[in-house]
Amino acid sequence: MGNLRASLFSRDVTYRARCQGGVANKVADTLVWVLFPIFFRLHGLGIVRIGWITGVYAMIWGLSQLWTGHLADRIGRKPPVVLGFSLLAAGLMGTALVNHFGAWTITAGIMGLGMALLYPNLIAAMSDVAPPLERGRILGTYRYWRDTGYAIGGLVLGLVAQWSDEVLPTIWLTAAIMALSGLWIALAVKETHPRPG
Repeated sequence: MGNLRASLFSRDVTYRARCQGGVANKVADTLVWVLFPIFFRLHGLGIVRIGWITGVYAMIWGLSQLWTGHLADRIGRKPPVVLGFSLLAAGLMGTALVNHFGAWTITAGIMGLGMALLYPNLIAAMSDVAPPLERGRILGTYRYWRDTGYAIGGLVLGLVAQWSDEVLPTIWLTAAIMALSGLWIALAVKETHPRPG
């Protein structure tokens, strides 16, 4: 009975950590698609260059998932997810610190790679620990919390931007959220995918 209780508690800790990670990554996504264009426009970039920056983010995110999921099957889920949050935080901080189209394109690429590392592997980690008969319910719950990140991001980042009358504080806040989310997973979650012998 004690082992069962410990197993359920461990699973719940994993669920909570992964769900908050899902919320956090959608907060970052909200920042990129809603506030980044405003930020870059205020810094004098035209629509085409703004499109290049956000396009690099989306392209690297999308294409990199072809190997980041495979990577997690080989080395485990936790390292790519934690690294992904670290790269997202680093890319956001870089975006806040630089002031040039080329540099912003590079930071967008770093963010895209970070998202590719964490995005498919968060839900894979949830699937690893979900019993087959509960998998639909558990993954549905994870997707619910993950997608609320759009609403949470819109409300929180919108309030910060309105209060400060600037976009820059929202970038720093999102970078902090990414760093803390990755740290939470690094400290609270055990590896969920057995590595090949």
